[in-house]
Amino acid sequence: MNLRRGDTISKWIPKAGLAFLYAGTAALCYRLYLRQAIQFPGALGTYRSDLLPHIEEGLAGTGYSLMEFLYGFLLGKLHWNEKAIAVILMLITIGTVYLGYRLMCRIARDTPKDLLHLFSFFCIFVFAIYIKALNPHRYLGMQHGSAWHNDTYTAMRFAGMLVLLFYFKFQRTYFTEYHLREMLVFTVLLTVTNMIKPNFIFAFGPVMALYLLCDMIRTKGKTFWKQVFFGVPVLISLGIVYFQVTRLFADPEMSVSSGPMFGFSFAYTLRLRAQTPVASLLQSIAFPLFIILFHLRRLKTDRFVATSWLTWLFGLCEYLFIHEEGYRKDHGNLAWGYSFCIYLVFLVSSACYLEDLAAFFRERRGTKDREECAAAEGRRALAVKSTAGRVIYLSVATVLFALHLVSGITYFIHAFQGGSIWI
Repeated sequence: MNLRRGDTISKWIPKAGLAFLYAGTAALCYRLYLRQAIQFPGALGTYRSDLLPHIEEGLAGTGYSLMEFLYGFLLGKLHWNEKAIAVILMLITIGTVYLGYRLMCRIARDTPKDLLHLFSFFCIFVFAIYIKALNPHRYLGMQHGSAWHNDTYTAMRFAGMLVLLFYFKFQRTYFTEYHLREMLVFTVLLTVTNMIKPNFIFAFGPVMALYLLCDMIRTKGKTFWKQVFFGVPVLISLGIVYFQVTRLFADPEMSVSSGPMFGFSFAYTLRLRAQTPVASLLQSIAFPLFIILFHLRRLKTDRFVATSWLTWLFGLCEYLFIHEEGYRKDHGNLAWGYSFCIYLVFLVSSACYLEDLAAFFRERRGTKDREECAAAEGRRALAVKSTAGRVIYLSVATVLFALHLVSGITYFIHAFQGGSIWI
């Protein structure tokens, strides 16, 4: 009886810890978003962000994002105050943690779920590794999956995760399990995501199209209408992007009425503020890059991992080669899609890392027989086989992730006190 009671207590301790993390993160986010909305004078300065301008655009009816329309409705029509907005953004943020956890569970099936849940919390805080000698700024000129000052990105990240979870559910089974009801749900998810911020679809859309094309070639065109049916929601959702672009560039200040809305260059946005551009790219994604180098074979065997990294690649290309023209040219708004991609590969890489870590300790304890270990090893496709090699690999990965996390928490503490977010 005492053993069973002890086992029950040991099982509930991690659950209680996660509940505490959810409650603590919710409280911190609510306070941060509320103070940004009202520009509260904090210990390090007045809270500044994109939230107040978005609220003002929502009230004036000049916004393009669904979030701005929502703010205008809550404050202008219902006459609520900024607390309602802070609650919504707080729920979106902690909701993203849960969605990230669900995605990680699809990749690391043999890993303790509470550990995956914990790292999903970590992934909303990770930041580019701060190395002052290479790039003196923590935020400017760097790329991050977390952005505590931009509410539309925060909402897009949540909606984009919903899209990916739905897509991964049917990515392999849409030939038989994807019907009209699923198509309608997919259309709504994609449309809402684009209404919040269209950057997500510019990275994810080409990847989905590429996989649909590969499936059609593999089946020699026999499943053509299956690919069309699965891809139609993307095309439908793009209609809202046209509305947003025309609304944005209708502003006379944009000064693009006689020229193109977008320009092409080599790393214009990256070189604009980064002292050492190449180092900036590496500082921002050191941990995921290190992990994928040891899981290259998994790009062939695991569609979740491959899709995530292909999305990252398209997001990177958008960030490096395309920029807006006119008034918004130096704002770097096309970087938001890449920010989502960084968040995505941090989740995927964390899942792979935790799977490797859990397998290493299981094998040391001898809790799996040889067949189970071989099957798990095949799924993980880890390039390192020797014990010494795995110790080095896991140690370096742990240090890199810790550096990302410390940089992110340091930045969050600074922003939470009202410090400048553009440091």
